[in-house]
Amino acid sequence: MSAPRRWWPFGGSLVGRLVLAQMGMALLLWLAACAYLIWDTARYDEIFEPRLMGPRADMILNVVDALADQPQRLAEALEKIDRFQRRENEEADDPALRMAMNVWSGSRLLYRTPGEPGAVHTEKLRQLERLDIDGKPWRTYSQASAKSDARVTLIRSGHVPSILFAIGGRGILVMPLLVSLPFLILPAWLSVRLALRPWRRFSREIESRGPDDLAPLQFGSRYRELRPVSRAVNLLLERVRAGMARERSFIADAAHELRTPLAAMRVNVEALQAHGAAPRDRELIDGLLRSGERAQRLVAQLLGLMRSDAGSAAAPRAEVDLGALVQDRLAELSPLADRRGVELELLAPPACAVHGEREGLVSLIDNLVENAIKYAPAGSTVTVALARDDADVTLTVEDAGPGIPPALHERVFDRFYRAADQAQPGSGLGLAIVKAVAVRHQARVALGPGTGGQGLRVTVSLPAC
Repeated sequence: MSAPRRWWPFGGSLVGRLVLAQMGMALLLWLAACAYLIWDTARYDEIFEPRLMGPRADMILNVVDALADQPQRLAEALEKIDRFQRRENEEADDPALRMAMNVWSGSRLLYRTPGEPGAVHTEKLRQLERLDIDGKPWRTYSQASAKSDARVTLIRSGHVPSILFAIGGRGILVMPLLVSLPFLILPAWLSVRLALRPWRRFSREIESRGPDDLAPLQFGSRYRELRPVSRAVNLLLERVRAGMARERSFIADAAHELRTPLAAMRVNVEALQAHGAAPRDRELIDGLLRSGERAQRLVAQLLGLMRSDAGSAAAPRAEVDLGALVQDRLAELSPLADRRGVELELLAPPACAVHGEREGLVSLIDNLVENAIKYAPAGSTVTVALARDDADVTLTVEDAGPGIPPALHERVFDRFYRAADQAQPGSGLGLAIVKAVAVRHQARVALGPGTGGQGLRVTVSLPAC
């Protein structure tokens, strides 16, 4: 499906689409009203019913009978009546809309409305009569006086298209739409925005979830329209949760199963090494030992990653002296640093306490320091520093290795991701484990260049006790 067109004002906006739908509905209602007006105009004969036209005709005939002996005054009175009728509905002199009249005394025409249709001779009294005059249809109503031979004929156009064009030309059809639409847009937009508030609350509930929070959504079940979406998302979360559980179980089982044969292999290789061997054989044995160490490290990282993923609301948390813990871990890792020809340096204040899981923090420290040792060149120093302020305890691990390009600072936290130009072997899990532990402790992890722009500096900011 193509992306929404950018030139469309409401492209990609559900609110905009709903507002347009409301405007479209208003347009349809207007068209329906116009259709009704056309239909009603086509059958608009009721205006000539005697109950409507009779009183008007009686009024005119009474004037004629009262002023029959005063021709001048009668002519003036009939002209005023005619002018009133033509201006009654602001119809002025439009032949398609106005009410015209003929007043007769016997066969003598006393008065007729100027313009079309002129003098009209009718036969029917007190009922509608349709006439065709000069090719145009007209509707007439005639009534005779009970006191004299006077007769009045009221005339309206019967040409429906002309009536509709005349009405349209006055804006009677279009003006209500043009006037109302601008005033409808803002209320329509506001009403749609208010109506969609549950959708926004629903999206905020989803947005607030962390990567480890796969519990079913709650808010969407309150509204009928949101239930299908909520149900679909919850089914997806359930499938993801089940898939991740199967994945963790498989990796944990495989890692546990691998530990025993790897340990046995290492014991056998070390025993073989102790019996002495030719220089070429010793090189092969050393290679086996190094491969075994890498395999054991990968197994340990997989188990650490599974523990990080699984945990942990249930994992015990307590106040941990981070300075003492870092010092212990550096002592454990010093043999690895000695083999690599790297010096470890610790800069820490007397007390840096955090509230967290001891095992998770051990995994975080070990992975950061081991990575730094692995990539630091021989003869260089890996610096581990702790600092404290009112809110945070900051752990910094800095090495003089090749560093990580800024463009990859986000990618390196992905599981099993390794940059293409890495010279050192590895699994791509170390920083993923660090990130998982940091997220669980509400900590922030940042990467940057080391001192002088060389190497890598990893900074972890943990909430202080």
